[in-house]
Amino acid sequence: MNNIAGQAPANESRRAFIRFGLIGSAVVASGATLATVSGCASNTTPASGYRQLRDADLTLLRPLVPVLLVGAFDPTDDNIEHTLHGMDQLLDSAAPGAIADLHQLLDALQVAPMRRFFTGSWRHFGNQSTAELTETVTQWQQRNYELSRLSLRAISQPLLWAWYLTEEGARSTGYPGPPKKVLAA
Repeated sequence: MNNIAGQAPANESRRAFIRFGLIGSAVVASGATLATVSGCASNTTPASGYRQLRDADLTLLRPLVPVLLVGAFDPTDDNIEHTLHGMDQLLDSAAPGAIADLHQLLDALQVAPMRRFFTGSWRHFGNQSTAELTETVTQWQQRNYELSRLSLRAISQPLLWAWYLTEEGARSTGYPGPPKKVLAA
């Protein structure tokens, strides 16, 4: 069979996909293991008022919310907390494996070498100014590692969904609000 110009044979793309999955799993698992050994991930219980997000997750995510949702909302403490609670609700209805994977990623991001691998920055998100964190996220988006870009999407998509599922978030896109369930009579 002839390949279309520029396309890899099907078995080569499968091998690349499997290799990517194995390498990605090893990197995230080693980062999560390192976080556990160093004590960064020792607390596995949810933060007060949350079902899935832990205290360490919140300290990592709080500074990211205004940067990832820049222009979408006024970055007040209430809006940030509202978005994090929305993300927590989304996670609470997610598959246990997806939650475990996100926890592993957040644990890995607690450790400076893993954070450097994923984002290009050694510094914890909470220790960066908004301008520095904006630069970190820009670098993160432009990393040559697919695993790095996927990790950003794994964090940013639930945050974006959480915000846009609120009435304020839906209105900011021009829609009247999130869809409401209508029970059939």
